[in-house]
Amino acid sequence: MEFLHHLIEYTAQNWYTVILSFIVVMAVLNFATSKLEGELVVIWKKLKLPDWVRGGTFDAISSSLPELLTVFVWLMSFWAAGLEIWIWTVSGSAIFNILIIPFFSILAYKWVKKISPEKSGVNRDTIFYLFSIIVFLLWLYFWDLLIMSICLIWVYFWYLFVLFLDTEKNKKLSKKLVNEAFEEVKNTKISYWTIFYSLVLIYLWVEVAVACASFVWENLWISAMVVSLVILAAVTSIPDTLLSVKSAKKWMINASLSNAVGSNIFDICIWLWVPIFIWVAFLWLNPKVDFAQNAPIFVFLVASVIFYYWILQKKNIKKIDSLWFLMFYLWFLGYLVRISV
Repeated sequence: MEFLHHLIEYTAQNWYTVILSFIVVMAVLNFATSKLEGELVVIWKKLKLPDWVRGGTFDAISSSLPELLTVFVWLMSFWAAGLEIWIWTVSGSAIFNILIIPFFSILAYKWVKKISPEKSGVNRDTIFYLFSIIVFLLWLYFWDLLIMSICLIWVYFWYLFVLFLDTEKNKKLSKKLVNEAFEEVKNTKISYWTIFYSLVLIYLWVEVAVACASFVWENLWISAMVVSLVILAAVTSIPDTLLSVKSAKKWMINASLSNAVGSNIFDICIWLWVPIFIWVAFLWLNPKVDFAQNAPIFVFLVASVIFYYWILQKKNIKKIDSLWFLMFYLWFLGYLVRISV
């Protein structure tokens, strides 16, 4: 581990090592997500799950765990300045996921003339995601850690329970298709070793990416807020993005879009409150966030959900519609540039 730590530190020595390291680990990440996606497809078919359930759970959680471990360790070391960075990173990652992942997924989808994601899945995921954001914002405003932590966990398990009910319903309504998918992988063994080393490689990506982001922060004098909302958020969301793009290329647009929202629900309900609970309950610390100062970011967070829902409610989504997601994200970046100068 000490060798790995020194190796990661070396990746951020200068601009040449940062750029070279980024290119190398991007190739490694692409390999890891390809392997992971292949195993998740096998699991999905063996368990007879709808593709949107797989995207919202297996894809979302597996691609979020490595970033959770990396940023969690980092924040435990720098708790005094860490809470706002934690909030900014989660918020930026959520905005990135719900705008950039659909942008790339729609572009990568093979069917050119018509893209029609399942509306019930979009409605369900959007409602739970919006509800988790509301609980999250109430938590920040009133700062009642115990009640809000319980509410966030309850929201996530409620979400999983609804997915379970939808899965059982889908098995009855699409019994033939479900059985055909199961027969495809009936004799295929799940490689847990492949899943393990894929997650390790994703973890390595996040470690190197965070080190490179820290180098950019220190050398370009960019504010911590912009680094967290844009750079850290983006590098921790790239595994989700690659998984979604690979699903979209295989015609699984529902899994691709559900991964974007499912990752956000997991991040807010599970990833967000864990370090704060440890800070308060075990370390007797009481870090807080200035709600009023960060209100514009939270407005963008809510607006991005409404925008996502509005675009996906169209009957015939075309590839050119993906540009709306990109334009909204560029608007968000423009706002950050304006307040930073």
